[in-house]
Amino acid sequence: MYVLREKIKWRARRGLLELDLFFTRFIANDLDALSEPELENLLDLLTCDDHELWAMLSGKEECEVPHWQSTVALLKRSAPDIANTSL
Repeated sequence: MYVLREKIKWRARRGLLELDLFFTRFIANDLDALSEPELENLLDLLTCDDHELWAMLSGKEECEVPHWQSTVALLKRSAPDIANTSL
């Protein structure tokens, strides 16, 4: 699981400041608590482009991929103040 966490840390480095803030906090506070399937879903979610990912995390768009929905909800709960930020 160490390798998965390191891949997530690398892919979580984003071009949008809001996403960087979001993932910096999430990684510091919540990443170690995730199970291997949750880590795999997060790694898969991180394949989205920045604007699509931010739209899901900020609540502007619903996540349409069923296996990502719980991951998006978890991320939103981890940093609600950042999720309410608009671009």
